[in-house]
Amino acid sequence: MPIGVYIEFEALPGRFDGLMQRLREESEHCMRHDEGCLRMELAVPQKPDGRIMLIELWRDEAAIELHRNQPGHSHDWQKDYIASKRVAVCNVVASPAAPEA
Repeated sequence: MPIGVYIEFEALPGRFDGLMQRLREESEHCMRHDEGCLRMELAVPQKPDGRIMLIELWRDEAAIELHRNQPGHSHDWQKDYIASKRVAVCNVVASPAAPEA
């Protein structure tokens, strides 16, 4: 079953643009290089409030583990950009990007 990872970031004051750029780069890298990464989306509220949502769709838990275990994989860089972060990991029951869901 596909796995969705839904992350809400709140940027530190003055760090929104840098966080957005870094998340964009990380997302594009995953889409190009991580087997089992089906989708990466970045979204912001229509009324800007310093939050960024990252929506990830993975083929399965094994794909997430491969991603996590890549040499050099770390989220340490985030501490310089985020005030808070909320993560929800979910089983995806319907998605156009995951027809087998």
